[in-house]
Order: sequence, then structure tokens, then C-alpha cells
Amino acid sequence: MIRVALVTLTLPAAAPAQDIDSVYTRYDWETDCRMVERDRPADEAAMGFQLVCPGPNDMSLMLTEGDARMSMDYGATQTFGPWESFRSFSTVHETVEWRRQRLNGDMQPFATIHRWSVGPSTDDREMLVISTLAHTPGTESCMVAVIDTTKTPDANMLARAVADRYAPGFVCGNARVRAFGYVGLKTPMPHRATPHPDTLSGDQP
Repeated sequence: MIRVALVTLTLPAAAPAQDIDSVYTRYDWETDCRMVERDRPADEAAMGFQLVCPGPNDMSLMLTEGDARMSMDYGATQTFGPWESFRSFSTVHETVEWRRQRLNGDMQPFATIHRWSVGPSTDDREMLVISTLAHTPGTESCMVAVIDTTKTPDANMLARAVADRYAPGFVCGNARVRAFGYVGLKTPMPHRATPHPDTLSGDQP
């Protein structure tokens, strides 16, 4: 069963006229989510899977797994966007932080913070990934920034500040994903690719 927790934070520097809070959802991927059935050639039958999971405020989380790598989408429509992931193997943790701001009197999600494990098992990096939400049909969810928690102090606090400052105006497919906190030559960075039309992108349940 999905567990939801609420933490309220106010960051005047990022949003001087708006309250901001966080809602946390924790998932059991096998029981809390629905697998999307898709028609694929027999030779692609083992090439991963897609899940749709419920989020707060009628939002959804969409998870795509392929070749031991993850791609995530979040939004009001259950639509899978372009593949976006790290080149190394990756997994995602069960807890997602949804950042919300007050709009027209209601608290509305505008970004997610999700912890990923990236890299070969001998050198995994724990990365916090900040992503936008797709609020209307035809819009996309995409990564805004990444933070390597391995050597970054107070990484969770930094991730919230980055989400509040950069996610609301981020343009998917145009703006570049940035790394914050500790950044080194081995800091994993994601890449975004538009899959073939007959593959994962654009499938809807």
C-alpha cells in the first residue's frame, strides 16, 4: 500500500509569495502499480516493462525499465515521454518526494525529487534526480538537475532548493540538465533520446 507523508517547508528566496511543501509517496512496485501491456515483436518481449503508479493530487508516476536502466515520467496524464536515463545501469528507490506550491488557493505539485542508484555494483552512485511534471496533454516530464549524494553535504536540502528555483520554468528538450553539489569527472549525467515511434515512447495505457 502506498504510504504518504507531508513535510511543510517555506523557502522565501525561491518563491517569496508562495508557500511550498513536500508530499512523500512510498511504493511497492509490485502491488501499488499497474503494468502496461504493449504489443511488441517476439524478439523484444524481454526488453523491459512499464508501470503506472498513483501519486498525490491525481498525479501519476510512470516507470520504464529497459536493459537494466530506468526512465521516469511524472504528471497529470499517464503518458510515457522520451527515454531519459543514465548510460550506466540504474535502479530507482521506492520513495518519491513531490514538491508542491500554492496556486489559486490549492497546493499543486510542480517537481519531484527521486533517488536513483547509478553505475556498476562496484561503484554505485546515489543520485537525487529533480524532474518536472507534465500537467497537460502534449507536455512532457523531464529531468532538471542531478545531485551526487555520495560527496554532497545536505544533498536533500540542496535538491529542494534546486527544484524550487529551476523546475517551474524548465523547458524539456531545450534546457540542459545540470549537476549541483559535488561535481567531478565521474559524476553520472543523464542523456535524453527520442526512441523509435514503435518502441516505448508515447505509449499510453
